[in-house]
Amino acid sequence: MTGPLELQIRREIYNLILKNPGLHAKKIAELLVISGQLADYHLNYLERQQLIITQKEDGYRRCYIEGKLGFYDRRRLSMLRHETPLKIVFYLLDHPQARHRDILEHLSIVKSTLSFHLDKLVKYDIISVSECENEKRYSIKDEEELYELLIRYKPYSQIESLKDTWVDLKWPGTKKKEL
Repeated sequence: MTGPLELQIRREIYNLILKNPGLHAKKIAELLVISGQLADYHLNYLERQQLIITQKEDGYRRCYIEGKLGFYDRRRLSMLRHETPLKIVFYLLDHPQARHRDILEHLSIVKSTLSFHLDKLVKYDIISVSECENEKRYSIKDEEELYELLIRYKPYSQIESLKDTWVDLKWPGTKKKEL
């Protein structure tokens, strides 16, 4: 009898998910240079063996190691695997209580796209919104937990435009820390 991780490709998939929870199936295939069908086959097998769980979200099948992350962290990581929300989060970590127009100017995206992503970040409980002088202001909801996720799982490392970027952010209560 063989174990579920006896095949090298399954070990590689498992280890990739372990280091990068929330990757979607297509990205796993791309990183391991295998076909999407082969990745799906092994992901389905690993899920049946209860070594991983998958979660469909916004058209993506995101993968996690069974029992490693709770629902809340899985949701947050799934958002942080997207370039625009992650750029918004980085900006808000350095600019708490930022106004919509400040974020818009920094990211150089259209207003409706920014509003869409801000609404999702609020929905996923990553940021909060408040009114100040008739303007909406945005802040990170729980900075310390978010920093821990960013440092532990480095979701920016799998985003082509951010993977070589060193982000210099302020760790809550201390001097600056590098991610």
